[in-house]
Amino acid sequence: MRFAGGSTNGTPRSCSPGGRDFFLAVQAEYPHRRGPLPRQGLIAAFTVALDAVACWFAARALDEGQTETLLWTVLFLAVLACGEVALDYYSERSHRAWRLLAGGLLFFVTGLGVLRFLYLDTVGGAGPVAALVGAGLFTTATLGFLAIVYRALRTAEKFPAWQAGRRARHAEREAAAASRRVARLLREHNRLVDAHVSRIRVGLLGKCSADQLPELEAALRQHLTGRVPT
Repeated sequence: MRFAGGSTNGTPRSCSPGGRDFFLAVQAEYPHRRGPLPRQGLIAAFTVALDAVACWFAARALDEGQTETLLWTVLFLAVLACGEVALDYYSERSHRAWRLLAGGLLFFVTGLGVLRFLYLDTVGGAGPVAALVGAGLFTTATLGFLAIVYRALRTAEKFPAWQAGRRARHAEREAAAASRRVARLLREHNRLVDAHVSRIRVGLLGKCSADQLPELEAALRQHLTGRVPT
């Protein structure tokens, strides 16, 4: 027999790989990662995209055409994005690799700042001090955006936890739907029982007294519903 909200052998659904308990067990491996993966990924992607202007200024310093500048901008953004993902990956696997990646990413951001300074100093016409200030502001903004991206990735749930959460929510929806179906069928069953008892009540009055009728109706209801008298 299949139990509502459970498996065919009576095991609760929550203990199965698609249940809530399984999801909590998977999530407990990384208790600091509770952010929904799609939301955190969108935050990270949007924040990296905000660096496009700063990367474009750095690419303009290379004195290429519009197409080449756009390609360099995309390349700079890709390096920043891949660096952030790699930092998150190695943060729980190798502290030495994480430090090397962090140093390399900082060096890369500094290089972008130098390119911005060269571009602003060339086209700005306000002098090297103004170019240095502008490049410094863009570099600070880039570092701030990278910190936001790293934080978003560090708090994002792992992919297995996200999958387990999806299965758990699907199982909960199935269990709720099954409960509603059972309740609806039970109401329909009780309605049919009431209709049947009302239909034969006149016949029962011809065979018993009015005082005996409630007892006979109760026994009939127990028979129709399959309940064992207590």
